[in-house]
Amino acid sequence: MQKALLPLLLSIFFTNCKTTNDEWTDQLAENSLEGWHFFQDNGSKKGWVVEDGILTFNGVSDMETGEGDASLLSDKIYGNFEIEFDWKIMPGGNSGFMWGVQDDPKYKYPYQTGPEIQILDAAMYTDTTIILGGEIEVQNVLEDLEERKHFIGSLYDLSAPTVLDASKPANEWNSYHIKIDYKANRGEVSLNGVKINSFPLQGPEWDAMVAKSKFGKSETADYIGGVRWKDFGKFSKGHICFQDHPGEVSFRNIRIKELE
Repeated sequence: MQKALLPLLLSIFFTNCKTTNDEWTDQLAENSLEGWHFFQDNGSKKGWVVEDGILTFNGVSDMETGEGDASLLSDKIYGNFEIEFDWKIMPGGNSGFMWGVQDDPKYKYPYQTGPEIQILDAAMYTDTTIILGGEIEVQNVLEDLEERKHFIGSLYDLSAPTVLDASKPANEWNSYHIKIDYKANRGEVSLNGVKINSFPLQGPEWDAMVAKSKFGKSETADYIGGVRWKDFGKFSKGHICFQDHPGEVSFRNIRIKELE
């Protein structure tokens, strides 16, 4: 009897002791930015706060102040992962989620390395008078009215969402589920339970998307310095990031699952 039970007991033991990456982990402390830091933090950047488990950018963006990008980066480096979070944004606001971001002084902005999933108030596509951030942001929308590569759920300037009506209005909570898997060469975005985007992460298809986007036109990007877009999307590992951009935006229930 004891011999018969031994294989079962050993199986249970090793199963319980095995370390896996299939568990979701919460990414926010209740009232602290623990686990996060400002992009190229010099000690003077501000704008992000956590209160009662809600992360909010309520500052004035670098686009408006010129005082340096204050996007928020995870302390931890991630490769393949899935992330879920809720977000809400004020009318006319704009933000984004990035991955593969490199926190290196040679880059002036996190989006020089990290691809972005767009977050914004969809109403700005029908009423450009509400757009925050000035003429640059208005022009971004006007140039995108047909392709929608800057719309909610887009892989910014690279891949438009296939569904355009899955979002909730400004000041209401939306939910993202984003999967980034370099092993399978696939990124996916679901908004409020609806899959709205899927795209490659590297290889010929990726290169073709980049070539047709602003990231393939480095001669027009003097404002981002000498490195320009040369390293955009080149890193399969890096920080995850919430963007410093015009308008108050909040996040909650941020949790991540690392993939092999």
